[in-house]
Amino acid sequence: MQRTKVRLIMLIASLIGLFASVYLLYTYISGAPIVCGLVSGCELVRASKWAYTFGLPRPLLGVVFYAGVIGLLIIRSVTAWRSSLLRRLTFLAAILGFIESAFLFIIQWLDVKAFCLWCLVSGAVATILFIFSFFDRAEVFDSAQRQSEVRWYLYALVAFVILGLPVLARLIGVI
Repeated sequence: MQRTKVRLIMLIASLIGLFASVYLLYTYISGAPIVCGLVSGCELVRASKWAYTFGLPRPLLGVVFYAGVIGLLIIRSVTAWRSSLLRRLTFLAAILGFIESAFLFIIQWLDVKAFCLWCLVSGAVATILFIFSFFDRAEVFDSAQRQSEVRWYLYALVAFVILGLPVLARLIGVI
């Protein structure tokens, strides 16, 4: 698979993970009920001792993680600076995100005995990032290749805003 497509898939997956994390963070901070869909364990997961780490809502970690991966991917696409280092950081982030998501899945399964739809979405996204990070490579592009990758990232970001913001607004009850 072409490397730029691998990174585009990683970007889109990270945007989905960011959406789920932002929504959950909003519900944690506001206390609003969580729209949980077919799975009915979101409130049980939020009420569990595992919902906070050092007093911080766990979804905040997801927001930081996904925003960080998005940032790394964008920086890699616009600069040739330390491409190998940035690729390693992306790979390390994907590994850590996968481990955290696997840990939280096991906690939901064995301790909480309930699943949160949004946590499962985030876990699936972290798994996708983990898998695709093995196909990613550090590359130094010429100007035209960089522009092409940046253009696709821009399309993905615009689509995310156009599609994601109304859905988020609907979920939190603004519209």
